[in-house]
Amino acid sequence: MSAERNRLDLFDHALRYRGVMELASAGCDDDEIASYSGHSSKDMIRKYAGQARKMMRAQQAWEKLQ
Repeated sequence: MSAERNRLDLFDHALRYRGVMELASAGCDDDEIASYSGHSSKDMIRKYAGQARKMMRAQQAWEKLQ
């Protein structure tokens, strides 16, 4: 039972993380993301959303070269 619970918790975490990444990629700000994800700490949002925003900036930079 413990292994199954751990697996489900990891699955929930992955979905929440993916949701934050998708919202950040869509241009949502931290407050909008927090409303969706339920994170009480903006630090976690900045951590997850920051990765998505960094990838977006890299893509935008690449497109400028084209």
